[in-house]
Amino acid sequence: MTPPGPIRKPVAQTIAVLSVSSAEEDHFHLQDIFSSPGRTLYPDVAFTMTAKSTIAAAKGALQRGRISIVMCEHDLSQGSWKELLDFVERLPAPPPVIVTSRMADERMWAEVLNLGGYDVLATPFNSEEVIRTVTSAWSLWQHRSQVQMRAESSQRVGGNAA
Repeated sequence: MTPPGPIRKPVAQTIAVLSVSSAEEDHFHLQDIFSSPGRTLYPDVAFTMTAKSTIAAAKGALQRGRISIVMCEHDLSQGSWKELLDFVERLPAPPPVIVTSRMADERMWAEVLNLGGYDVLATPFNSEEVIRTVTSAWSLWQHRSQVQMRAESSQRVGGNAA
């Protein structure tokens, strides 16, 4: 008889993270953080992660699928996190952008927030900080998406009544 595997709770929702970094070790570390059981703040939420190393590849992923969170390296070898932020802000349901950097400081944090980014995370990553920040950003994205859907729905209903 085979021993039973771990009991897995059903997943109601998924936080789809897009990691944009030229540092492959960042992708591996994030994948490890997101795939570890019990790391989410919500019991019925799971993480998926897509890794891209360039802005062009990230833009393609954003156009093809529903991404909840974008994590972008500050010092990409090709392209800029600002370019990606500008692209993201033009999407119908723009996901929050978290900038990552080995040189994270208050000046960078202020710049990211002032330009519309969600937060800055220092690398190497602290697991608890990543989970807390990503989950918080996802909650904000969920709320914005629901508000946008209600507004669009009321416009359709109001538009039909006229």
